[in-house]
Amino acid sequence: MLSKIKECNKCSLCNNQLPLLDNLKKSHIMWVGLSAKKVNDINKAIPLENNTNSGKIIEQIETKLPEYIFYKTNLVKCLPLDENNKLRYPSTLEMNNCIDNLIYEIDVINPIIIFLLGKKTYNYVYKYFKDNNLDTNKLFYIEHPSYIYVYKKKYIGDYIDKVLEIIKKVIEEKPKN
Repeated sequence: MLSKIKECNKCSLCNNQLPLLDNLKKSHIMWVGLSAKKVNDINKAIPLENNTNSGKIIEQIETKLPEYIFYKTNLVKCLPLDENNKLRYPSTLEMNNCIDNLIYEIDVINPIIIFLLGKKTYNYVYKYFKDNNLDTNKLFYIEHPSYIYVYKKKYIGDYIDKVLEIIKKVIEEKPKN
């Protein structure tokens, strides 16, 4: 199922690093970051791993909710590098090239909640959904966990509590089939 994404070559970012992907599985909650980070072994890494600042916070949230299945991904699956081979923000064109892959993941995973991490991710994905008449009810903006880790470290507990509250509220309000 992932071959559609693994074989994507709509832009040249795949030349920097092949797509960084989680194991595609039906999940209750989806985390969406902005772009991939550099990894040593693309076959042994997933987005937002717990060896990153963001991943450490996400892991704390997931640990408190063992009854739910989580999926981690990025809007841009490959590695955007600047002329000095340093990680950079992806361009709008690169996001445009990769949005179909995110939509595919959402269709397969069918999450109840999609957390869009940070303003860049949220603004792009939300606008895309609105412009294409897609359901925005699953989309939730939260500050990027890396931002919290670096700039608001003493508020990590509050951040975790806020995310847990959103999850519990949304899932409890979801109509039972």
